[in-house]
Amino acid sequence: MIQILLILIVVALACSLLGSLLLMRSSLMVADAISHTILLGIVIAFYFTEDLSSPYLIIGATLFGVITVILIDLLTKTGRMQNDAAIGLVFPLLFSIAVIIISKYYTNVHLDIDMVLLGQVELAPLRQVEIFSIQMPQAFFIGLIILFINLAFIFIFYNPLKIRLFDETFARTIGINVAALDLVLMTLVSLTAVTSFESVGSILVIALMAAPGMTARCFTNKFSTLLIGSVLIAILNSVLGYYIGIYLDTSISSMVAVTGFGVFLLVFLGTNSILPKLKQQKLVIK
Repeated sequence: MIQILLILIVVALACSLLGSLLLMRSSLMVADAISHTILLGIVIAFYFTEDLSSPYLIIGATLFGVITVILIDLLTKTGRMQNDAAIGLVFPLLFSIAVIIISKYYTNVHLDIDMVLLGQVELAPLRQVEIFSIQMPQAFFIGLIILFINLAFIFIFYNPLKIRLFDETFARTIGINVAALDLVLMTLVSLTAVTSFESVGSILVIALMAAPGMTARCFTNKFSTLLIGSVLIAILNSVLGYYIGIYLDTSISSMVAVTGFGVFLLVFLGTNSILPKLKQQKLVIK
């Protein structure tokens, strides 16, 4: 059973890091949009491979996650609609196209949103891989790779990334390629979400991206502390949710999501005297 907890922790770490960046970018709900639009990428990849276990399904899903972000950004940058309105327009369109294709051509194939989005972390350890003669859950191994990629991205691009997130205009002025940086970030968000959905489910992935960063934001206005705090809170949420789920004999993924909200609420209420000050102060670059 400890393997389930390890999977939860590694996925939580990978998601919370990028979730904090999305929070800074005011784009947290993009993860929700991606959770729907990736189905179209899976459908198109399946059309060419006709194999539900093909790695091209992951590639197709990731690609359409990026396409989703690009379309949302294009609509937002027109200045005629806000980010949430653009999300509400794009993801129903792409998701509906996928549903139409499935209902038209693949009614006899187990190809639906449940396949990717409603993962059960309790079953994730059943699929094992052997790495350097060491047996480990496939979900843990993939999550570890994604975590290292996300960490590498933040460490390598930490300075230009924090400048872009705090002041996009200034970042462009000093020569930072904002468009390329955003594309890499959103590609990693899409890849992290897609690779995590099957093992822990979309609801938990979205919760892991949103709750830790929002909780950490309640008690800090420093960017570096926000990242560290979100990571620690992600681990706390995973451990508490896991053991409460075991104790209550219920869905562990759902309990981790509920625990994330509970921890946020406690911190929010406990820091309500500090929060107004934080609202007046933007995050500082430290």
